[in-house]
Amino acid sequence: MATDSSIQAQSFSIGFRHKIAIVFTLLITFIMLVSVYLVTIQIKRTSLKRAEETGQMFGRMIALAMGEDIVRGNFQGIDYALSEFTRHEKVEYCLILDNLGRIISSTEPGLHGKYFSDGWSRSALFATTLSIRRAANKLRPVYDISVPIIIGGKRHGLIRAGFTIQDEYESIRSLLFYNLTLGAILIIIGILIAYGISATLLAPLNAILNSVESISRGDYKQRAMIGSSDEFGALALSFNRLSSILRTRETTNNHITKKILEEDPELADRHFSGKTFAAIVLHLELNRFNLFIERNSPSEAVDTLNSFFEQTAEIIAEAGGIVDRFGDGFMTAIFPTSKSDKWPAPLRAGYAALSARNNINLFNYRQAQLGLEEVFLKTGITCGKVIIGHIGSRSRSDFSAIGPCIANARTNAELSHRNNGFLPVADRGFANISRDYLLFKGLSQNPEDDETHFILTGFANFSYFKELLQTASAQGSYAIISAFGLTLSPEGFEFLKNAIADENCEYRSDAIRALSPFIFRQNKDARELLIEMIKRDHDSQQTSVAVSVLALSRDNELLNIFTDLLKHSDDRIRANAVEACIPLEFPDKRELFKQMMADNAPRVCANALLGLWLADDQQTLACLYGMLKSDSSKMRASAAYAISFLAKARRFRRLFPAYSEQSGLIVLPVIENILKRLKLMLESSEDSERLQALRAVGSIGGTDYRDQIDHLLKVETDPEIVNLAHTILHDWERLLRPAKD
Repeated sequence: MATDSSIQAQSFSIGFRHKIAIVFTLLITFIMLVSVYLVTIQIKRTSLKRAEETGQMFGRMIALAMGEDIVRGNFQGIDYALSEFTRHEKVEYCLILDNLGRIISSTEPGLHGKYFSDGWSRSALFATTLSIRRAANKLRPVYDISVPIIIGGKRHGLIRAGFTIQDEYESIRSLLFYNLTLGAILIIIGILIAYGISATLLAPLNAILNSVESISRGDYKQRAMIGSSDEFGALALSFNRLSSILRTRETTNNHITKKILEEDPELADRHFSGKTFAAIVLHLELNRFNLFIERNSPSEAVDTLNSFFEQTAEIIAEAGGIVDRFGDGFMTAIFPTSKSDKWPAPLRAGYAALSARNNINLFNYRQAQLGLEEVFLKTGITCGKVIIGHIGSRSRSDFSAIGPCIANARTNAELSHRNNGFLPVADRGFANISRDYLLFKGLSQNPEDDETHFILTGFANFSYFKELLQTASAQGSYAIISAFGLTLSPEGFEFLKNAIADENCEYRSDAIRALSPFIFRQNKDARELLIEMIKRDHDSQQTSVAVSVLALSRDNELLNIFTDLLKHSDDRIRANAVEACIPLEFPDKRELFKQMMADNAPRVCANALLGLWLADDQQTLACLYGMLKSDSSKMRASAAYAISFLAKARRFRRLFPAYSEQSGLIVLPVIENILKRLKLMLESSEDSERLQALRAVGSIGGTDYRDQIDHLLKVETDPEIVNLAHTILHDWERLLRPAKD
């Protein structure tokens, strides 16, 4: 099923290319016709001039050769001489007329004694100079020339001769042939140029058009990747900034004031202290986060909490919820209920709860990759009336929500613990209004107890999702496919399996990613399906996704599968295979990562360096510095990319002054050398070096690079580098703003 954007982009491209091709064809045809016309005129003029000169010379020769015979009237000698003259291949006929216009000698039989009665012949009879015209002799075109015979200053008649113009016609015919041949070649070249120019023009236009279509459907993650530095690059850069702003507003709008006022126009012009409305309340809290703070450094605690907030807030925003508040390891979201909602609020809240639970598993997988402590999520859901209003003092207040529902959601979250797998817990009220969409089971282990709380286990009515999938947008399709995986049910697995098996399915990659909940639960069928996909390896893109999802199991039994993929031709598969090996324990782990550091692909090299660093190899920094000073530009770019990747491991990032938690830190010499190399790379002529060095600088911090980045922005033409530089400066300003305030 083709999307509207692809149809529009294709029709736009075809129409534009045809127009350029037609313009080039018409232009070349016009130039060719004009050139033929001008050259033909020139040939005619040249031929006429040549005929005049030849006629003058011919008349002069006849007058000199036959002058005496003409004066004496020796017609036999004249006829013989004329027949000899007409043996020349360019002479068609020759006649001699007396002063009265009577033919006294002719190479054409039957003309002796006759007169020419046409106007041109009569005017030529009395002309004192040569006369010439185009005529036809026996249907053959000739130049008809009349030359007066002047002997001894006395006129004795005139000579009429016909010269063939076959050479002129042959020249024009050859000219037409060469012009047609050249024109055809130029038209073909013009069409190729037209398609080349149209491709150059349409590639960025189509990229922007597709991005605009994606944003119109609510997908603010879309970016227009245009590498040119012209007006199209500037347009793409502006568009990407707009997309980032829209996404930020969508995912970080953590106050409910604006949206609720917009949805209820009656409140817009009123001054009130509080307002009650019906909503679903979702409370998400990290389990025992206070103990996590005690066990980890302040930076690790804040970074972990912010990463959790950022990812979970995006999930809530995509589900149509509004983040009401952040707290000490918790966040509260509100889903206002409305009859006009395409997706009911209980369904959206349940989807957000299950998605957040699955995301915490992905979050922990990344924590394990970086050698960090894992966290667990408690979730509570309820429904009821919520009061909104300005809460606080005159000097500082927030527009927030209060009421029993907020406390009830937090109480329900306390019931979500390890004994029930940290599944979301809802009270009876929420379970009653959402049984058409969600599946529950009783929290109590005793069936005789009166159930007051229930565990959310999945979704009901799969046919409802399948029907909506036919008309859903790109973002909606991803949510529906994810829902089939979040159910952890056989029916959901079968649907995903069939979608993956269908090579024409548009959301195969999404279906593979949706298997992640099954992999976290060590589902054997899901594992076998992914292993079979990897072994078939029909599509490198799908295979790389399958390797990434299979790695979530963190099972040492899969080690041989991952190590076999380290020699794969596709760098995405090799990179994901190296990444899958990082959290596993096996002999010769360091040697494997050292071997993969020689890979040409930046991400493969970065993953290998990360694995080597987490394996406490003392040579990691030395290897990294050695790559940065390599003679190969590609190797230097890979090393810089590895630094930006390694910086996610906070133990590595704390080696750099900007992220040090100790005052008076002594910077290691190798770190100083790395920083110097990154500064040099920011001035490189290679785009890849500047881009990866900029990423590394943004990851390891260091506002002393600000002046250099400002200078880079003044001379940089690559839109991706410019966009990244602005993002880094914005993040630094955001981090420094509290200190300034």
